[in-house]
Parts: sequence; C-alpha cells; structure tokens
Amino acid sequence: MNSSTAKGCLLVESSKPTNNSGTRGPVPTSVTRAAVAVCRDALHWRDDLRGIFLAAGLPRQVYERYDQLGMSKAKIARAIFDDLYEQGAAGHAIQRKIIEELCQMKKPHSDAPDKKAGTEALAELKRLAKEQKVLVDTEQAAVTARRAAEKRRLQVLQERQLTLGELRTDFIELSRQKAGESLQRRGYDLEKLLARLFRSYDLDYRPSYRLPREQIDGSFHFRGFTYLVEAKWRSKFPDLGDLLDFKGKIDGKIDSTRGVFISMAGFDPQVLDHFVRNSRGSRNNVIMFTGQDISQLFEGRIGLVDALTKKVDAAEQEGQALSEL
Repeated sequence: MNSSTAKGCLLVESSKPTNNSGTRGPVPTSVTRAAVAVCRDALHWRDDLRGIFLAAGLPRQVYERYDQLGMSKAKIARAIFDDLYEQGAAGHAIQRKIIEELCQMKKPHSDAPDKKAGTEALAELKRLAKEQKVLVDTEQAAVTARRAAEKRRLQVLQERQLTLGELRTDFIELSRQKAGESLQRRGYDLEKLLARLFRSYDLDYRPSYRLPREQIDGSFHFRGFTYLVEAKWRSKFPDLGDLLDFKGKIDGKIDSTRGVFISMAGFDPQVLDHFVRNSRGSRNNVIMFTGQDISQLFEGRIGLVDALTKKVDAAEQEGQALSEL
C-alpha cells in the first residue's frame, strides 16, 4: 500500500473506528480490508470486479483509470476504496454499495484460484459488514421501519386529538355568542378555526386573502383540486345572490378550481334547488356544508378527510351539492 493510501486508512480508523449509523461516514477500514480480500480471493475475472464496482455506482472513468495501469484486482479495489474515502459523503455511499454488492455473492467464482480462501474471505466480509452495521438486516430494517411508522402515526393521532379538543372548546365558546354580537367577527373567528382544523389533518390551508374586487375566505387542495372557501355565520340562509357570487369567483379561476360554501344557518331548499338548476349549463363545482356538518367536524364525530370525501363523492357521482354526513 502506498503512503497516501496508508494515510487515508489511518484517517478512517482514527476518525471513525466503528460506524454504528449504518448510513453515514466512510466504511471502516477493517471492512474495506475484508472487501479487498474478497476481490483477490473470491473473484477470478477482472471483468467481474469491474461489473461489481460499476453496478455500485462507481463512475466508469474512475475504474478505468486504475484498470489501464494493469494493476491486480486487489490493488484496484484498494485504490478505489481510498479514492472514495477522500470524496466525502458521496464516495462513502458508493463504498457501502460496493460492500453490499460483494456480500450478495453466495460463494467464490468457480475459477477462483483458492476457493477455500475465497469462501473464508466472503464469510469474514459478511461478518464484519454486519458487525459494523454497513449491511442492514432487511427483515429487521422492515420491522424497525414499521414500528417507527406506527409510532409516528400514533403520535400524529394523539396530537390531532389534542388539537381537536382545543378546537372543540373554542368552537363551543364561539357558538355561545349571542346573535346580536358581531356576526362578522364571529365569521372571521370561524375562518381561523377552519384553518387550524385543516392543518391538524395535514391539509395545506391558505387563510383568508383579498384579490382585486373579491375576498376569498380560504382555500385548500384536495384530491387534485383547489377548493375556494366561503364561510358565512349569519342568522339567515344565504340568498341566491350569495351563491351565484361565490360561483362566479370559482368560475373565474382555472378549471381545476372548485368551491366549498359553508353556511352555519343552513340553506333554503328552494334557493339551493334554484341555484343547482341554474348551474346546469355550466360547471357544477360547489359543495355545501351546514352548521350541523361543521359541528360534527369539531366534535370529532367524523374526520375532515372522511367528510370531504363523502361530500365530493356525492357531488361527483350523484350531482348533490348538499349531501348529509
């Protein structure tokens, strides 16, 4: 081994004598030494070595730089491992991939010069690679990943329940305000509660914003569409003008835009029927939520995603602008 190679190996051992992360840092020198022994004793043809290194992501020109010097398989492998060490994280990743490729070998090549030495070299490489966590037990990794995913899922559910509890309290407090108090203020507060509700379900929600000549109470993305939101907390039903004005905002946007109209007071059946019939000549692109629907969401009796899915399915499949949850 030349002096620069020896220096590189010493740096590996002194900075990371063992690597327990399985994914970071260079491969420990004990493992690269064992890999070089496999290249020497378990392989026969130089093309086999070339194929393994290139399959691991080593640039072709890097391999050919050493191959053209007429070096032995072991010297080529040793030099390349040292080069990869010097390249930082990207090189370390290729080191690990080379180790994985070599460990896929079940036995030495049939023409290997010393099959006994080749078998021992393979066994030693696999032992060290597992010991130093360069190789990951795929079954155990899958179990660990499932456990981690379940832990995250339960944590998300727990956080969501806490958020829903807070939202439920705030919604009840908002509902108890007398009708004579600022309905406009209550409408703004409802918009804020809705934004928090959507975010608790990991749905991006853009809060109230103003465009030239129009106000949008909020918007979100769901199943490939953007939904504009109109939220009204009044003592009276929305009239036909309210519904048509909102539809005008939607129709002025790209075709992938739909709308959610929320009326805490509910809807007048005759007005709603008139609105739906007048929409037949254009896109029927609005779904409705009543105060009762919103109460169910904040009370946790139905999840937001389930509620949206049910409403959208009814609109898409049956043409219902207002469907029950």
